[in-house]
Amino acid sequence: MAGVLSELNFARPGFNRENTRYAEKGHWYDGDHVRFRDGTPQNIRGYEKRGGVFDGTPRDTVTWTDFNSARLIGFGTEKKLYLYEGGENYDITPIVSVVTATNGLNTTAGSTRIVVSVTGIGIDDGNYVAFTSQTIMVGGNIFLTTISNSYEVSVIDAASFAVDISITAAATSASAGGDVTIHRLLPAGPSVSQPGFGWSAGTYGLSTYGTPRTTSNITVEIRQWSMTNWGEDLLANPRGGRIYQWDATGANSAETRATLVTASPTQNNQILVTPDSQFAISLGCTNEVGDYDPLLVRWSSQENYNDWTASATNTAGSNPIGTGSKIVGGMHSRQAVMIWTDTATHTMQYVGGPFVFRFRHVGDNTGLIAPHAAAEFNGIPFWMSDTNFFVWQGGAVQTLDCTVRRYVFDNLNWDQRDKIFAGINSEFNEITWLYPSGSSTECNAYVSYNPLENYWVYGTGKFTTWADTGIFDNVITGGSDSYLYDNEPVGVYTADGGLLSPFIESASFEIDSGNQMMMIRRLIPDVSISDPGQVKFTIKTKRYPQASEETVKGPFVIQPGTEKVDFRARGRQANIKIDCSTTGVAWKYGSMRLQIQPDGGR
Repeated sequence: MAGVLSELNFARPGFNRENTRYAEKGHWYDGDHVRFRDGTPQNIRGYEKRGGVFDGTPRDTVTWTDFNSARLIGFGTEKKLYLYEGGENYDITPIVSVVTATNGLNTTAGSTRIVVSVTGIGIDDGNYVAFTSQTIMVGGNIFLTTISNSYEVSVIDAASFAVDISITAAATSASAGGDVTIHRLLPAGPSVSQPGFGWSAGTYGLSTYGTPRTTSNITVEIRQWSMTNWGEDLLANPRGGRIYQWDATGANSAETRATLVTASPTQNNQILVTPDSQFAISLGCTNEVGDYDPLLVRWSSQENYNDWTASATNTAGSNPIGTGSKIVGGMHSRQAVMIWTDTATHTMQYVGGPFVFRFRHVGDNTGLIAPHAAAEFNGIPFWMSDTNFFVWQGGAVQTLDCTVRRYVFDNLNWDQRDKIFAGINSEFNEITWLYPSGSSTECNAYVSYNPLENYWVYGTGKFTTWADTGIFDNVITGGSDSYLYDNEPVGVYTADGGLLSPFIESASFEIDSGNQMMMIRRLIPDVSISDPGQVKFTIKTKRYPQASEETVKGPFVIQPGTEKVDFRARGRQANIKIDCSTTGVAWKYGSMRLQIQPDGGR
């Protein structure tokens, strides 16, 4: 019997991982760097670096244009606050204190190190300073201090610290005198979530007197940022800190540091702006007398982000959320401001008049897993909780039917879940969540949902933040390797020039409900492949779902002109894999066929 040609068209787009490979038969089961269009899979485009290296790992990214149509990117890391403009990254980290030292700078011959003698600055290792008012001769070169340059501190003792200026001192320039102004920048924060240990961690009685804690219920939170634009300016907030403003109209704006919004709450966990009604909103903050409430929402007076004290002549105000133990995050959507605690979902809608905003509780057990784990698609908010994915379209919160939920949550590094970041790729109608998987302490994986075609895919990556296309021609992502990236620029199918390695693998398929063995003899390929280019086809067969023995045939190379691939594979069930190990190839699955015939049971 010659057998018949059977089409390998699987029933549902996306990956289906809620059950075993055999139980998901007839579907796609696994893959990386692929998406579906019109029900069939194709590889996604790649990425390229934008700008130079910076300090730290991005935790939030915002894109906008100023009044001169310059395209800007604001992003914050655990170490600094940055502005990207015209191909350059500029350090705009706020200054928190200023000290002047007389004859306070010294160096030695052959050294790149400058020792700063000063008291009262209160700085720790790993933090940064900038200098002004001093020109130092080092190695025959002039070290001209400007406020835009910053240097990492290495503390020597209570009255001195050192910085490395990367210029070697000549034998004749052992010291430098004169006054110098030292600007202490906003201190760096933790980059990895971890339990809080030591002398003050935990509750009374958790350890014995005189013994530092070795365990506690306290988690040291990473440095998170929330950022938004106010017209052409940038508002930025390090979690737990003050609100800062970067002014686009300042002289040499790319070299202008962010400054304190002096009237803002003294502690803010997240900020956002309502672009339609023009309010600045703080989530989880101090009240007007300075007491911190993790469930408090405060808003500035309309059109004035520096007026937060409620009065009869302004529209500033506050409202506590009544469900949960803390506000995790919020987002402005077309329908309302969404506010999520650790357990529930609330909305905040502008109503004007004396009440300004109306608050509604719209869902229990629907809290947010991380401050940036929500995104708005076509005016509708989608988010990730500790247990599931949700959507709100007015009325009650709805659970999304997720075909990879168990795969994602079972592989999530829960200790680092605070880093989960959601973003939109409007070109492909996708919502993507970046998350740390396995033992990784940084985001190294993603899961994407297409609400229009209703499918889920996942994959690997190194991106920690996401900003949709619009201001720029492609998605802008921040990398865990301290670079910004153009994500999926047109025509790019490499990982910054390297191999992307996309693949897709099916669940099992069979004939006659598995009552007969199959003999598979030939593949008739149908794949759109950029020329020159190739993909590889592999088929695996088994006699039983739990069998340890598996027969692998391939990989067979498929090129644009490949008409057929002859082989022999036998089994009761089979699955296929399409992968690409050639740099820069674009491919799309069509309607492949296999020549299959029933075979004997032996």
